Amino acid sequence: MADKPLKSDTILSQIDAHNLAEKIVKIDEPNVSFFIFQLGDYLFAFGGSQAREILPYTGLTWIPGATAPIPGVINLRGDVAAVLDLKQMLGMNEASNKTTGAFIVMVRSGDGRNGILVDAIVDVVEIPDSETKQVLSTLDERFKRFALSQFEYRRNLVTVLDASLLIEKANS
Repeated sequence: MADKPLKSDTILSQIDAHNLAEKIVKIDEPNVSFFIFQLGDYLFAFGGSQAREILPYTGLTWIPGATAPIPGVINLRGDVAAVLDLKQMLGMNEASNKTTGAFIVMVRSGDGRNGILVDAIVDVVEIPDSETKQVLSTLDERFKRFALSQFEYRRNLVTVLDASLLIEKANS
């Protein structure tokens, strides 16, 4: 007489089969890099390829005809680079016309000699492309026109800005 499998062995083999069927297949997905920075109470990011260099803010040289979005320039190794006050561009400096920022992020845009003032450097991250989401309809209108996408970082929503569009708008 053939040995009948134990009921517990049958249950265990069914559980193993079920677990095998539910295993998630790891798919190679391209990662996207982002440079995350803080401006006021908000987190923003530039695509990793847009941020070129980070400089400490040491002041700007005022130029005749300077506007609120571009309050001045810096000398960057013998080249003159325009600096954009992102808070002014995004309408975050309503109470003050004073230029503020702790760092200047040099960005790849146009002739490559453009800097953007930011309050704090947060992180450089690589995330799966699927983690980036469309811009939420509830995003503040001041930011939405320059936003490319959004993603979550440490339970905070980060808005990815288009540095080229910001520079273009500031120069127009």
